[in-house]
Amino acid sequence: MSRVQQLIVEVLKSRATRRDSKSYLDMFGRKLEPSSAKTPSTATASAGTVHDTKASSPPSPLPTEASLPLGSTVHGSLLSDAPSTADRISSEVPSLDESHAALVKLQGPFTDRQLQSIAEGLAYLQTLGLICIVVLDHRQWPHSPRFLPNGQRVDEDMEELQSWSSRSQPLSERLGLAEAGLRVRMVKELWRVSNTLTAAGTDPRPQAHAVMRVVTQEDIQPPLTTGSERAPIVPDDTIASVYTSLEEGRIPIIMPLALSDTPTLQAVCVDADDVMVALARGMTHMPRAEEGMMELAPLRLLVITNEGGVPSHARGGDPHLMINLASEYDSIRASYIWDDTHPTALSNLAMVRDCLSYMPAISSGVLATHRSPQSLIANLITNKAAYSPSLPPRLLAARREMRHMPTVVRAGLPLRVLTDPREIDWDRVQGVLESSFRRTLDRDAYFARLHACLDFLIVTGDYDGLAIVTKEHAPADTPTTPPIAYLDKFAVLPKLRGSGAVDFLWGALRDEVHGLGLLDALNHNGGRGGVGQGRDLVWKSRAENVVNRWYFERSNGFIRLPGGPPDWFLFWCDAEDRLKRLAGEPVVSSDMRLDEVWQQAPSQSDTPLLPIITPEEQGRLTRWASCLKQIPSAWR
Repeated sequence: MSRVQQLIVEVLKSRATRRDSKSYLDMFGRKLEPSSAKTPSTATASAGTVHDTKASSPPSPLPTEASLPLGSTVHGSLLSDAPSTADRISSEVPSLDESHAALVKLQGPFTDRQLQSIAEGLAYLQTLGLICIVVLDHRQWPHSPRFLPNGQRVDEDMEELQSWSSRSQPLSERLGLAEAGLRVRMVKELWRVSNTLTAAGTDPRPQAHAVMRVVTQEDIQPPLTTGSERAPIVPDDTIASVYTSLEEGRIPIIMPLALSDTPTLQAVCVDADDVMVALARGMTHMPRAEEGMMELAPLRLLVITNEGGVPSHARGGDPHLMINLASEYDSIRASYIWDDTHPTALSNLAMVRDCLSYMPAISSGVLATHRSPQSLIANLITNKAAYSPSLPPRLLAARREMRHMPTVVRAGLPLRVLTDPREIDWDRVQGVLESSFRRTLDRDAYFARLHACLDFLIVTGDYDGLAIVTKEHAPADTPTTPPIAYLDKFAVLPKLRGSGAVDFLWGALRDEVHGLGLLDALNHNGGRGGVGQGRDLVWKSRAENVVNRWYFERSNGFIRLPGGPPDWFLFWCDAEDRLKRLAGEPVVSSDMRLDEVWQQAPSQSDTPLLPIITPEEQGRLTRWASCLKQIPSAWR
């Protein structure tokens, strides 16, 4: 198979939808003149990314390939399936004209074959319009010393470097020899990577000199806001050669070195993560010198290691598919137990967080292995995970490739769980609901009901999305009957379409209801913090609602409600801790100690057969149905 054929195969494997392809072509494709562009005449607009479980004429909450409209800027030949291959490969289809930059941290060690696979992936990205700056790193290189805010090195952190030379020599000489020995190893890796990229058909530009320099913390502008401690380094004037190579379509390769004003060490070894952060800051705030020049602000951030993505408790140690840094970063660090198998995952995640704090909002990071360039291509075209992160882990657990799935990292939006009606901005809630559903809210009646039965409300960002859960009762319930957790509204503004906000909001909803009580439900969003007992979650949707396919994949079951028309489906998600106990699986709660986690290994002989209906589930569907039938509409 030729290289072009292999690239086509990898693009087809990326699972790109028409909307993904449109976004990619809008960013990388040549813009046609208005006179030559064909304006679609039959495309209709969807209502946006909202979930309407009560609308009589439901919009398209979560766009599907069949419902996604194409914008007028895309060529008309892409609006529908062409009758022949010749029609698809029209000379009028936009060709690639834009190039964008990416930052790549290459963290070895890699074998020659592994490095070849990585080089092929970077070559594919370059063909698709993404040109990479590669920063070298290696797990076997000694840790670089830290720096004080004034730019001076911390001597007590140099023991690992000092061990490379004789103790009989003066400290300055020993450090100099150690630095020289480390630079020799860096240069060898530099040329090894460069030769492999050349063999893959690219034109690399290895930088054997330092392109960073050590400054003071006061010189770092804009300062880092994430709270991380980073070495005070900035791009040196010699970085111009890197930017020039990038604009010429070549791949610069950088060693983690920085120029220092110390009298004995002019080029000092620094941490590759600090170099990545300095590059993200410098490139993002680098203005275009001339019109038409390449945009230097990095669009993607790639971390390629032998470890791959960040392990997840919910996926049994398989990687997170997507991480919302704004709401999940602290909980991931607090519950991390994979230091032996993934020792650099947390440091890489912290580096990605710091880089994304400088990079454009549309940027994303990817933590991937060397195994396939497909994940790199998929993220370039789709800017999302290979599988939706809100899908239940049970649907993906049997897939062998899940162990090596990359983790997509987005800066994301903060999530807040509000339980006090006095803390809620009801005007903003009305705005979100009416903008998302495109219907007029019966404000007084609906908000009066929420004041009486609100369980909690999850807010995404600055009221950009929300999930409303209420406490409901069936007509036959007694005063002591536990309430039903009912998903009343689930809405995300259309402007967040494709940003992952829907998946992040659903994940937060899961953590507060049916996933409550498990270790991976630990969160710091103002809710229950993962502590408590999981509850069943129920909701309803009209039978003709196009979003039902999305619900089918994320629910444990559904039934058609009696009565009608109109016809309704009742969906539910079972409490996950109860399902695990019934199936004999280990339940790891958020308050467990590490030694207790390892004692939760299930015994095959003790694993019971899970009945179709357990005694505690008897009659619950009838109760749910009678409850949902009496809930009034929220719309005028």
